[in-house]
Amino acid sequence: MSSFVNNKSDPTDEQIKIAEIKLSGFLAEHNIAFLAMDHLEPLLKSIFPDSKICQKMRLKRTKATNIIKNIISPVEKESLSSILNKTKFSVMIDESTDIACISTMCIVVRYSGDNKIKTQFWDLLPVYNLENPEEVNAGATAENIFINVIDAFKKHNVNVENIIGFGSDGCSTMMGKNNSVSSRMKEMFPGVFIMKCICHSLHLVCSEACKSLPRRLEDFARNVFNFFSHSSKRQSQFVQFQVFLNLDVHRILHPSQTRWLSLFSVVERLLEQWDALQLFFSEKWLSEKLLSAESIFNQLNDPFTKGFFYFLEWILPKFTMLNQYFQTDQIVLNTLHEKMEISYKDLLMVYMKRDYVLKTPLSELDPTRNDQFLKHSDIYLGVKIMNHILLDSVKRRQDLLTNFYMNCVEFLKVSCVQIKKRYDFSDPILPLLNILTPSVALSDKKRSKYNTINSILCLTQKLPRIVKTDLLQVIDDQWRLMCLVNFSDDITNEKEPDQFWIKIKNLESQQFQELATFALSVMSLPHSNACCERIFSKVNRIKTKSRNKLITKTVSATIMTSEAIKNGSCYNFQPCKKMVDSMTSINLYPTKINDEIEKSDDFILDD
Repeated sequence: MSSFVNNKSDPTDEQIKIAEIKLSGFLAEHNIAFLAMDHLEPLLKSIFPDSKICQKMRLKRTKATNIIKNIISPVEKESLSSILNKTKFSVMIDESTDIACISTMCIVVRYSGDNKIKTQFWDLLPVYNLENPEEVNAGATAENIFINVIDAFKKHNVNVENIIGFGSDGCSTMMGKNNSVSSRMKEMFPGVFIMKCICHSLHLVCSEACKSLPRRLEDFARNVFNFFSHSSKRQSQFVQFQVFLNLDVHRILHPSQTRWLSLFSVVERLLEQWDALQLFFSEKWLSEKLLSAESIFNQLNDPFTKGFFYFLEWILPKFTMLNQYFQTDQIVLNTLHEKMEISYKDLLMVYMKRDYVLKTPLSELDPTRNDQFLKHSDIYLGVKIMNHILLDSVKRRQDLLTNFYMNCVEFLKVSCVQIKKRYDFSDPILPLLNILTPSVALSDKKRSKYNTINSILCLTQKLPRIVKTDLLQVIDDQWRLMCLVNFSDDITNEKEPDQFWIKIKNLESQQFQELATFALSVMSLPHSNACCERIFSKVNRIKTKSRNKLITKTVSATIMTSEAIKNGSCYNFQPCKKMVDSMTSINLYPTKINDEIEKSDDFILDD
């Protein structure tokens, strides 16, 4: 029988599987059309005729797609599922519509990993089930979204009782008081931490505030851009004026209608090129007698138009810098309340009396109280405004100057009203999170500000989903002990809160194990939805106009695959043993190839 049976396996079989997995990962990481694999495989064989691995590969677009959908992505999700079953985690969701007009919901999880707090993509789901007309007619209701989110975890056997936090934007479907996703989260998971995306809130604050300024400012910025946008001749002519005045040769930027915080770069660019624009439109108006050029010329020579742009150049960074700070992947939740408090007071003291702002609790302070407003002469609007109002052309028009101050104060007042509306300064949890900052946790003096020298109970009791009742005393004892222990310089000099508590947790003595675990769980609570927005940016890079036929399941698997290799790169990506063992026909092709598998992802939309 031994002469008829060959038990020896080809040693290159495993290497071939690894090569096929890595090539598929290469497609996912670089957003390359699966159709390219029909030519890439024969090309590699023609380049490397002496390679046994290359010559034995059988990889076309269908197999590459299935490797991503049925091998890499499921194995990564299974690995992530096992982690989520062992640790507390937060859920963040958001919705968007892709280029094919398909509404999708992104789910991201945040948890404490081995060496840092990790934020990872979980799933991308269609909001409407096109196969079920009843669900389509129901629409994107809070109930449907909530059920889809919970089912997305349950179908992978993730213990949803480990959910400790939920974050989303502030729309009524997500964050409404009675019938929303957050209200259902509170009902199903008592004590869950709910957080509106602070970045969305700041965007809406700036959007509302900009409405209080004269409409002509936005129209002016848009008209200047439109004058150059479709004429290479005008752009070339403008470069000559820039060179003549020794200015940087920069293009005029387009003001977005939806992203108000991007307005700062537009304002900055216009002020940078103001003198060149004045010369250019003076020449255009006199030589060509264009109505559009005349309108822009008049605005450029209006000192109050420039004054408003000086004001925006000074005030907008207060919002953009704060927004950028909260968009980071680093841990900033512990300092969120302090940052918002300082920024709010900074805006208030521009137009309100200092004593009123500093001596009144922020939750009780009224930004619209006229009797506490400063006189126009005492309002500070930046150095450039102070110099600008000294010009004769400005001082002669006291009526317009008064109106200018009124518009600026209205901008500030609306900003403060919107901040107070969208951020709760009386929140019982957020102010206490700063005690987990390394410098505060190790200092008796800094702890005293929060009355937590001898106990951390004020925080642990407010987060019941993170701390079990039987561990309250253990964590409190460890908190009291921390100030008495002399830690190594490596720990005391650590500034990042997650790294600090990971080092405390990994101490050989393990005497602060429960306290560190609690702190790291708190660090995994959400503060913004920037991670979801990044996923949607990736969706837009994957599902382009020429690849709009990709189904949501394929896009989700592609993102999961690219996330699996993002820490390194495709050439360093090493498929695990489970991926290699899964490379069988049963796993690759669980069902017959039908319409679910795209015949081609190079499908062009009709104009």
